[in-house]
Amino acid sequence: MFKRIALIPVLLLAFLGVANPAPAQAHESRHLRILLTNDDGYTSAYLQGLRQKLIEAGHEVTVVAPDSDVSITGTAINARFGTTLQATQKEPGVWAVGGSPSDAVAFGTRVVFAGNPPDLVVSGPNPGENVAATANYSGTVAATITAITGGIPAVAVSVARSGGSFPSADQSIAFAVKLVDRLAATSRGAVLPARTALNVNYPVTPNGKVTVAKLGTSLPFSTDYTLDSTACATCYRILPLPATAPDPVTDADRTLLAAGDVTITPLDGNWEAGSTIASVIRFRLNALTP
Repeated sequence: MFKRIALIPVLLLAFLGVANPAPAQAHESRHLRILLTNDDGYTSAYLQGLRQKLIEAGHEVTVVAPDSDVSITGTAINARFGTTLQATQKEPGVWAVGGSPSDAVAFGTRVVFAGNPPDLVVSGPNPGENVAATANYSGTVAATITAITGGIPAVAVSVARSGGSFPSADQSIAFAVKLVDRLAATSRGAVLPARTALNVNYPVTPNGKVTVAKLGTSLPFSTDYTLDSTACATCYRILPLPATAPDPVTDADRTLLAAGDVTITPLDGNWEAGSTIASVIRFRLNALTP
């Protein structure tokens, strides 16, 4: 069940399953060429599980992922020209890249898929939700931003934690395959509109709703620091600081995920402030000279 949908274009309605226009009903499902990545490393059980299920669904899947866990690296990418990056084909269809998720996607699209880009980049599933402001720091989400910057549609998938476990991980994998299949079945040409990624978060206990949510602005947790002289005289240990206040955004992904919704937040990778803010800044800086 989808909710909170108004004035959405026909093609997006078709993707959501709220309405199936006649052309979409007649369109046969496509088998996509997928670049699969993550920020936990190519050996991640979650990535391997999704890879297998996507292959079983008929899609052609090539893994191009970091060679180790590089979580919470955000949009870091190695653009230091003249340096080297190590990338190894571990087996047919599986590449390990010595770098960030963005490095993996950049290398994958330019080398592994050289001259014939994938239909879709899928990043995840990530053990741990990536909602609201945490999406800015997520390597899982950053991989999709790198993809859409290069003109390739992308989907990031994350699963919420319960304590130290992820009881709905298998369900998140099954949902990711359903989502990819729906995108394939309702698309003509590009799988998603230009410069569009979907940030998907799967709850611990699904309530039966799938919601196109807004990106929240709060941090579900932030960092605290405490002096740890056992490590070194000037060392501070980084500790989690859980948020206590609700997200201020109505229909925020963070809020709806906590309520049990599967949340899907469209992203375009654009950090530019809105036109109203730009007008105010322009007015305030009007008399400024070089």
